[in-house]
Amino acid sequence: MRLGDPNPLGQKPRLQLGELLIEKGLITEAQLDDALTERRVHGGLLGETLVRLGFVFEDELARTLAEQAGVPFVNLEANSVDRHAAGTLPRSLGETLPALPVRFTPEGGLVIAVADPTDETLLPRLQTAISCPIVLMVAAASSIRSTWRSTPAVA
Repeated sequence: MRLGDPNPLGQKPRLQLGELLIEKGLITEAQLDDALTERRVHGGLLGETLVRLGFVFEDELARTLAEQAGVPFVNLEANSVDRHAAGTLPRSLGETLPALPVRFTPEGGLVIAVADPTDETLLPRLQTAISCPIVLMVAAASSIRSTWRSTPAVA
């Protein structure tokens, strides 16, 4: 094992998104190849490409991203959002990322639903905007955007 190995405790290495989707039976290798080709031509994220091509549903993608990142999935349609928690993040930033503060933790942290927990710029941007501990969950990007639109602003 090398120094700095991302898997220092001998845990099972995390699979790439495409491999995980294939392992779960959500896409085929041919669909992954098609999506990778499409992504090389048009750019964008693999998951978004798979959804756009109709190979996987957005909720399935979000659940798989949550599993890959080792964080919980949250269905925003089935769970209420604390509007005071949502008010801790500027709406414009939340819609851009997409990310949505869902509730406060008992310890004074903030639970935030994000669309892509693998985005390396996400956590630093959230930590710059919010001055408390952050706990990530994953939700479908369209659910985050929809919830932002339906969540009243805090005065």
